[in-house]
Amino acid sequence: MIPSKIALYTTRRSPVGRAVEITAKMIGLEMDIKIVDLANKEHMTPEFLKLNPQHTVPTIVDNGVALFDSHAINVYLVSKYAKDDSLYPKDLVKQARINAMLHFDSGILFARLRGILYPIFYGGSPEVPQEKLDAIHEGYGLLEATLRSNFLVGNSLTLADISCSTSLATSSTLFPVDGEKCPRVLDYLKRLESTIPDYREYNTVRANEALAHLKLKLEENKKK
Repeated sequence: MIPSKIALYTTRRSPVGRAVEITAKMIGLEMDIKIVDLANKEHMTPEFLKLNPQHTVPTIVDNGVALFDSHAINVYLVSKYAKDDSLYPKDLVKQARINAMLHFDSGILFARLRGILYPIFYGGSPEVPQEKLDAIHEGYGLLEATLRSNFLVGNSLTLADISCSTSLATSSTLFPVDGEKCPRVLDYLKRLESTIPDYREYNTVRANEALAHLKLKLEENKKK
């Protein structure tokens, strides 16, 4: 039985939060979106810490149960509420391959993007260190080597693609992919754009918002 609403605590530009929004959209699940103002430390309030002691977004509350980490949330939502298992097949080999790419997103794509943005947005850093930019492009190279079919695990969209899409859309908007070195990645982005519902809103528009915010923060930090 699908609840009327599941509360989703997130931010508009968060890649991992957007992945949860996309997953919910694809399985027809209505979410009660609650925007958390990280700049004003709303994620550090006693109320939020009761839900998530790691004080991260996204966090969901489903029938009184709080869960966090977008990858864990998406597996939970699909396993509990999806009408079929297409996004997270029951086949153990496919699950293992999807899980591997979810870890790739959390450990490489999203982690390296966050490693650049967090010091700028919240630590006052006035620049993007070259070694961190190189790490982003190394991640693109790893993804290029991984892409051997239309999607990350076979020829149909899975949770692996949803999670990687939001991190990749943001990082490639802020730090463009070298098409000569990673042509498969660029083709993959185009394929995602034509496959994921409301891709433009979830990824293109919000990634561009992140880019504008990055430019603004860099300018502000340089003046300090």
